[in-house]
Parts: sequence; C-alpha cells; structure tokens
Amino acid sequence: MDVAVPSCPGWTVRDLVAHTGVVYAHKTTIIRDGWVDEQPEPIEPPTPGELSWFRETADEMLEVLTAADPDTRVATWYPPDQSVGFWRRRMAHESVIHRLDAELAHNVVTPVDAALGADGIDEILVVMLSGAPDWSTSSRSDLIIAVTETDAGRTWRLRVGEFSGTSPRGNVYDHEPTFFIDDTDDPSTASIVGPAGLVDGWLWGRAGIADLTIEGDAALADLLRNVAADSTG
Repeated sequence: MDVAVPSCPGWTVRDLVAHTGVVYAHKTTIIRDGWVDEQPEPIEPPTPGELSWFRETADEMLEVLTAADPDTRVATWYPPDQSVGFWRRRMAHESVIHRLDAELAHNVVTPVDAALGADGIDEILVVMLSGAPDWSTSSRSDLIIAVTETDAGRTWRLRVGEFSGTSPRGNVYDHEPTFFIDDTDDPSTASIVGPAGLVDGWLWGRAGIADLTIEGDAALADLLRNVAADSTG
C-alpha cells in the first residue's frame, strides 16, 4: 500500500486506492440518490482502513450500476450524455486505468481487454478531447492524425485545430490546441498504430510510445499525448 505509483507522481498505492474509492462512492451517490441538476460533494475516505472501505465501495457501486436503467437521467460532467449509462462507461475506464496504476507500482502489468481498450480510446478521443467549447471561436488545420487499434482494425481520424475565448468562469484561452473528429478522405499527416489496450494506456500516460508504431509527423503524436494529459489531469 505504501509503494510509489510512477504514473501518478506523489501518490502511493494507498493514495490510489483512496482516490478510486472516493470516485466510486461519489458516482454511487449520484445514481442511488438521483442527482440530476448538480453533483454532490466528494466524501473523505477513512484512514486507516482504506482497502476494506474500497472493497465495500466497489461492491456497492457495481450493485447500483447493475440495478439502474442505463437510460435514467442523472448529472454528469458531459452535457450531451446525462445518463447512468455515461457513468457505467466512465467507471469501467476509471477502473482499468487505475488498475494499470496499481500494476505499474508493483511491476506486474497485465493486458487490457481489447474491446475495453478500444472503447477507452473512443471515450478519450471523442468525449474528452474532440471539439471546442461553445463559448469559443475555433479553427481547423490541414493536419490529420489517424489512431488505429490493431485488434479489430478500428481507426479514429482527428483533425488538428485550436480555439480561443473566455470561459464562463473567466479563464482566458488563446490558440489552445484541440482536435475535431474528421470524416473526410484527406490523407493523414501522422498515424499511431497498436493494440487497443496499449493505445488506450498510452493516451492516458500508462503505456510508452515505444509500444506503438508512429508514422509521419511524430510531433503530432506528442501533441496528442500532451493535450490528453492536460485534459485528463
């Protein structure tokens, strides 16, 4: 429990377990208690006793997620999808990424299921990284990154762009890089290819770029990873 987690600088496995338990408890409260227009404040984990509390919290979350209709409306941070189904997906990927964190801490990394990894790629590229805020102005370049997972051969095409503007909270953004899902036939400027689990892990900073095949402008792969790091914390 006190081993350092290399993918989460400053954290031990104990911190990781506590964080994941807090996330589980928070989402369980949203779904069980029917939070719709706002979200509850996160709770504090018990100390000591984090591991046993985490196990109880994980079991409760699974029970609540299984029992709830995925179409039920609940509060999420993603305006296009305010549903229990959103949290089902998000908690699956929260779990697999933090599973990798714990495994990296103990140097016992195991493969990520291919279907889960592919859905994780889709979630981070489409939900977390693509598009620009509705309060901003944006533009698109001629640069396209193709991301391909080799398990099923699915490809995501991202057109590099940027946005500027002032958020409702008063934060100012000037030429901030972003990506737009692209459905043209324009040739890609760079491609990133690898097994789904490793591509997903790389996007989240839990796998190395050496595990993937990069073709074309390698600087665009660095840009994608940097934006992913900024967007996911």
